[in-house]
Amino acid sequence: MTISDDLMRYKLEPRRSVHSFHRYFGKLIPGIPAWAIERYTNAGDNVLDPFSGSGTTAVEARERGRQAYGIDINGLSTFISRVKTRRIDEGTLKDVLESVLGTARTLVHLPDEPYVVNMDHWFRPEVKIELLRIRGALDALESPEIREFGLGVFSAFLRGVSNADPQHVFPGVSKRMRRLEEEGRKIDVTASFRRAWLKRAKQVSELEIDGLDPTLLTGSILDYPFGELALDLIVTNPPYISSIRYLETMKIEMGWLGFIKSQSEYLSLDRKVIGTERYYKADLRDIPKTYDTELDGQVERIFKTSPKMARVVSEYFNQMLATWEILAPTVRTSGHVVIKIAPSNVRGELLATHNHFTNMLTNLGFRLCESFDDPYDPNSRSLLTARNTYSGIMTSDQVMVFQKV
Repeated sequence: MTISDDLMRYKLEPRRSVHSFHRYFGKLIPGIPAWAIERYTNAGDNVLDPFSGSGTTAVEARERGRQAYGIDINGLSTFISRVKTRRIDEGTLKDVLESVLGTARTLVHLPDEPYVVNMDHWFRPEVKIELLRIRGALDALESPEIREFGLGVFSAFLRGVSNADPQHVFPGVSKRMRRLEEEGRKIDVTASFRRAWLKRAKQVSELEIDGLDPTLLTGSILDYPFGELALDLIVTNPPYISSIRYLETMKIEMGWLGFIKSQSEYLSLDRKVIGTERYYKADLRDIPKTYDTELDGQVERIFKTSPKMARVVSEYFNQMLATWEILAPTVRTSGHVVIKIAPSNVRGELLATHNHFTNMLTNLGFRLCESFDDPYDPNSRSLLTARNTYSGIMTSDQVMVFQKV
């Protein structure tokens, strides 16, 4: 059996139900970290995902008795990961649900309305009031763990009671949603929240009782050198160039849960994302050189049609090099790094991201063990689409396995 066949076997296995706790576009397929963890680690080993997203790697590591570490720039992502990896008894959660709904019905003072851009565009007035009631009831819960579970459910069900089309990657009131409104769409906030809570109560109760709780951080890996931590495995799906604008997909949920409280906070956070396109005119006067003369040539050609995208590409590769320079010393000798990434086509320039990562890690003391094509699920809505107006359609990733020498 080839290594790609072995991976496919894991990808075809049923997923743990907790992976569907919260919608998250660009999510790592659970079979990939499951396969890497089983193949390259033992019980008790340390596993890191430096771009942990909604915690797919953390869940798979926890359930296999590995010590997981994860970090993400988005506080909501870290929050979702924490909720998804904390086991709570289903019966306890069912009992608390009735208390929450009772408190929501009788709540006298509503909490302050959170910062959500165009709140009244996304939510009917009566829906907003019901959401504020539930949010107030959740805030009143004494148990921090159950309160976080409840807020996780709240974030997960929000889109379904909004005017935004839940079938779309980015929030938007689609023709389909307008048609449903014209046909008299009914929104029962309480019933929807009850269903969401009960479904997710079952999911977290199915987690292993003796699983190792992960260490989850919010921020950039560039700000969190891991010091003396000895890693046995890094498994990750880094950001893509000109792909999903991750923060925009979650801006409604981030606002309701208080992870962004103003437009300036949102813009500031967006500028910190690796691969950000949040550059202004003053940022485009001097495009930084990269570590690679051939890549610099591509950046110069991109600059002729799009100075902003030239800056995006330059910064992306420089920041990824800085990331691997921080992480390389933390991997034990003979430890492994597994990366899932796709090339990008920016303004007609094919950027072989996987080859650049190979060069980076090779120069940092790793050898490439395996590299193979990993096709996407043809039913995927999040990546089998044209990215913005200037980037191509991705149909597969490259999976690469490195070993520290």
